[in-house]
Amino acid sequence: EFNKARQASITKEILDIVGGAEALMVEA
Repeated sequence: EFNKARQASITKEILDIVGGAEALMVEA
């Protein structure tokens, strides 16, 4: 159960980073 919560937070962080990188590419 703890691993699931940890995995979810890591996945969210990765999505946030990828989303930010995509936003920068679109602006460039």
